[in-house]
Amino acid sequence: MREPNLYIILSTALIGSGFFFLYMQHVRVIFETRTSIHTLNQLEREALLRREDALYYTFYKKLVDGPDFWHGYEQLKNVTDIEYPNSVNVLQRFYVLPELVAAYFFHLVRSGYNPILQPMQFYFEFVWLMGGVTLLVLYLYGTLLSENVFGGIYGVISYLMFHSFVSKIYERPVARENFAFPFIFLQMFYLCICIGRVIHRQKHSSRLFMIFVLSMFTACALLSWQFSTIIFATQIMIVMTSWNINTMPTNVANAFALDYSLSHLLGNAIAFVLSHGNSQLLFTWQLSVSTSLFLITVVRQVRSRRHVNDPLQSDYFSFKFILLALVFAGSMQEKLVDVLRRTGVNVQDNNYVHYCDLWAHWAFQVNVNFVTNLSACNPLYARVAWSELWQLVKTLIVKPYCMYGVVMLAMFFRKWRKSNVPTTASQEQRERARNYVLEDFLEEHHVSMTDMSNKQTEQQLQQCFKMLESCDHDYERYKRKKAKLQQQQPPARDDFIKNIKRLKAQIHRNSDKQRKERQQGATAATMDTKEEEPLEQEPDQDKDQEPDHVNTETVVHEADEVHHETDETQPSMSATEEKAMPAPGNGRQKAPGAGAGAAPKPKPNANATAKTPSRRSSSSVVPTANTQIFNMHYMYSFLQMLVFTILGLAVRKLFFLSFTQGCVIAPTICSKVWYHRQRNIFWSVSLAVFLLSMFDPGMVNIREEYFPTKYEHNADDLESMLEWIKLNTERDAVFAGPVEIIGTVHLTTRRPIVNHAHLEMRQMADRTEHAYSVYSRQQSSDIYKQCAELKIQYLIISLDECTNEVRDDCDLLSIWDDKQPANRKYPQFCHELLHKQVPSFLKVYTNDNYGIIKMFSQSVQIILKHVKMPEMAM
Repeated sequence: MREPNLYIILSTALIGSGFFFLYMQHVRVIFETRTSIHTLNQLEREALLRREDALYYTFYKKLVDGPDFWHGYEQLKNVTDIEYPNSVNVLQRFYVLPELVAAYFFHLVRSGYNPILQPMQFYFEFVWLMGGVTLLVLYLYGTLLSENVFGGIYGVISYLMFHSFVSKIYERPVARENFAFPFIFLQMFYLCICIGRVIHRQKHSSRLFMIFVLSMFTACALLSWQFSTIIFATQIMIVMTSWNINTMPTNVANAFALDYSLSHLLGNAIAFVLSHGNSQLLFTWQLSVSTSLFLITVVRQVRSRRHVNDPLQSDYFSFKFILLALVFAGSMQEKLVDVLRRTGVNVQDNNYVHYCDLWAHWAFQVNVNFVTNLSACNPLYARVAWSELWQLVKTLIVKPYCMYGVVMLAMFFRKWRKSNVPTTASQEQRERARNYVLEDFLEEHHVSMTDMSNKQTEQQLQQCFKMLESCDHDYERYKRKKAKLQQQQPPARDDFIKNIKRLKAQIHRNSDKQRKERQQGATAATMDTKEEEPLEQEPDQDKDQEPDHVNTETVVHEADEVHHETDETQPSMSATEEKAMPAPGNGRQKAPGAGAGAAPKPKPNANATAKTPSRRSSSSVVPTANTQIFNMHYMYSFLQMLVFTILGLAVRKLFFLSFTQGCVIAPTICSKVWYHRQRNIFWSVSLAVFLLSMFDPGMVNIREEYFPTKYEHNADDLESMLEWIKLNTERDAVFAGPVEIIGTVHLTTRRPIVNHAHLEMRQMADRTEHAYSVYSRQQSSDIYKQCAELKIQYLIISLDECTNEVRDDCDLLSIWDDKQPANRKYPQFCHELLHKQVPSFLKVYTNDNYGIIKMFSQSVQIILKHVKMPEMAM
């Protein structure tokens, strides 16, 4: 991982900014094309929001409708109309950080710049802004991993080609993942930067800044989306496993792991404080595993101080703690919640039990409970279709690797054919080519034929002849190959010259110190001893220099060894350094263009060839392919993509994680192998794959986004029902109904509701089950009792679910029959309610999709027993 210069940083930032603004315009136009939102009135605009999206926009309206931000902020602490009649602290129960930020800036802009600013328009612009941040980070992430700008551009184009898979920002702008994923992506990107910096420098610096940045990104993600804790838990597991097999120094690895675990702990603490004590953050897998990582690191540091050097035992100890953390996070949380409740502590239910039930339902095909089966039928939680998975595999994996495979086979057959075909160069051509090479060698190294008796000069000439032979005695190929090596080698030559200069400086410093010692040699022997001891203990002045207590003769001898070792190893490295060094014995300067520096070349030592250069810089010019691929930050990103794929296959809602990370990883794998070795192959194959993917499926998917053929607008006539509710019901009338629209009813009519779409909350799951009892085959008295306990006055029903027939496993009647098989002999209650008069229930409104049932108390039921109340309809 190289340190980028200012030019690269500015150009990367400029390209990323262009992608940022283009993507904002892209999603804005798609949303306008699909919804025509500028032509709709306020009720029709708000009716576009369904499920929990409508609920969160309600919180945003409370914040922006007040005289200032803090007035709405205080209102959210005590809300009684979303879980009527209970009082709810929205700041503690829900993930409303995006709404708080958007409302705060809305008040700033409206009061200072634009008094007529529309709240919904500003909110959607904030959503498009977060989408632009995601694309910007994706570009920077791809550039970091592939180490070239094309990798980032390819990732961005892939993201746009699969936009319908990687993001639903134009279909569900208010979804929590649209706000949380930019912070998750930023945290992953910055973590890769920190890992690469530690690997490159072999030290861990800027520790406080790293902890602060990672903790802030973590806290923002935790306050925006409930799935953030699961993603961070998988990240910690990957990092823990990776550090167990790394080759970093123990103190550096421990320092990094300690800071990383502290960033997660601090992020949880910040989120807990800002959410007014959300107890859900205390019982998460992320907190359990991060605490385990912290304890592991502390124990490792204690062991390292005691000089316990047993890496296998340390790894075994770490893996044991990983397993213990998972057991604790998976089985002990519910028990801890029960214990705290019995002691009187107000602890919320563990929402993640609902998702565990969903995974159990999909994995084992068992009916866990009513709400789990209901959530499993939600399209957002359905399994990923194999056609969508094949699109990802085909474009991001099959196409590039098939193309690279063809190139590899072509190169293999080309080498095989050349190896079996005898050389066609004649003897005369061989001699002529050897003469040309000899003339070039004499001219470049400024040597004469009398100097050819020197063994080292002869060895260098033989290396040139071997290169000529590898080129089939083709002089033109030999010149091209030599020029190519000469272009690639100067950085290594510069490193060598720097090392020589450092050794010279060390020699001069030690000579000065020894001169002072000789001047003081006339003093007594005891005084000499006292003056030599502090001299030996003087610290190093340069990290790459030798200790100061080494005498001048030793340093000179080491410098000669470095000269000799370099002279012996350079012919095997490349032909450029052969001609870069002056001829031995004559002390002449290097030929122009052969390299920098003018140091004379000493006579080689007899033992030089048997030694390994130990004073050279640890950084090489170009890392090998294996080093490039197995960099720690790259391995983390690749493993994170695999984990995202597993999560996406389990929950369709999370599959965008795999697609997004795949857009970062896929363009980089082949570039890791080919970019530093044969760039012509890299560019030709990458451009071919890029252009093929642009037409299919790139242009097809983009055209489908702008002009959808299968897109169906919500034509369920919900707006007419909402208008009827606003005109014909009391302002404090309590409603219950399907989770898909009940939040929209509360948003547009401001009527109190008893249930909403957050079914992962156990209390809300019980309320929804009672409200959905109208679709079962229970007796009317039992259904009335359940609704009366929730103080429901109006019950909205979906007419499509009241057919008294079972069409598939996701029909509400089918779910109820699985739960209550003894009632299968009875008719469906809502079907009877629509066609007959049932005591305590009165149909007051119907359209093609929905119906509204008014519920009466027992006293009102006696009065209306002999009086027929007319229905009300639009």
